Amino acid sequence: MGTLVARSADEWAQVITESFVPLSLGSVSGSFRGFVRSSRLGPSATLTEVRTLGSSVVLRSARLVRTEPRDDCLFSLHLDGTGVVVQDGREAGLACGGGALYDASRQYELRFPTDTRQLVLQMPREQLRDRVGRVEDMCGRALPARHPTVRVLAAYVRELAVASDGLTGDQRAELGVTAVDLLATALRAVAGSGDALPAGRAAVLASMKAYVRDHLADPRLSPEELARHHGVSPRYTAELFAGDGTSPAAFVRAERLRAAYHLLSDPRYAGLTVSAVAARCGFSDRTTFTRAFVRTYGRTPAETRAGQAREF
Repeated sequence: MGTLVARSADEWAQVITESFVPLSLGSVSGSFRGFVRSSRLGPSATLTEVRTLGSSVVLRSARLVRTEPRDDCLFSLHLDGTGVVVQDGREAGLACGGGALYDASRQYELRFPTDTRQLVLQMPREQLRDRVGRVEDMCGRALPARHPTVRVLAAYVRELAVASDGLTGDQRAELGVTAVDLLATALRAVAGSGDALPAGRAAVLASMKAYVRDHLADPRLSPEELARHHGVSPRYTAELFAGDGTSPAAFVRAERLRAAYHLLSDPRYAGLTVSAVAARCGFSDRTTFTRAFVRTYGRTPAETRAGQAREF
């Protein structure tokens, strides 16, 4: 997308709300200007370059959390200037080349006393939860620029921001998954878990769940494809999911239906037809989708959409 420019506090509040999550301003300097440029990295993430001239304080208040809930996590990679992320009673100073994670499901504050430039990686909270566990334990903590894993993450995110315009949609989606993986590795390492991934079956299962959520729109997604991608047998794949109380096919179907319910319930997607929602969530035909949706939610997709419309 093109660059969005704000020349006043009101314009900046609108730009950052549209670009990230609903936000308000605590203060901005009189000569403030802001610039935002975003690139969608498939369903896994969005990468946004933010530049500000002048000081500012950005708030995700308790009222906004309550009235306009979001379930996204955001990671700010700081490139120029100074800043602070405040969440859960913790303050993370933003040094050049380092960053911090914050969670839109809870209130936070971003303080920028100088001109700044940063790259913000935004993703659904579940993407990180499957990779690192308790996301809330990692918010409001600085990821120092000197840490080896943070250096790798920062170099990758910088290059991705530069190259994204020249990539296809599929390429951006694949590289977006890698960006989230690198962030998870850095978060675990800085939190003291070391560089190693979680061991054994739990790691493979977490990776499989993340892969499913990243590829819901692909109608070819199947237990066999899941096993092939991870280099294990279908039988082993079934055993992993059985240990979690489900099956690969049931997990894929449940995630697709959950994604469809979200699209049907969110007024931002009111322009999508039911057939389009079904296709976006990996269902090959509307009849199959409707039957599965009714079995899970007790009402049709159209009734769900109508109920959402009445609430607004």
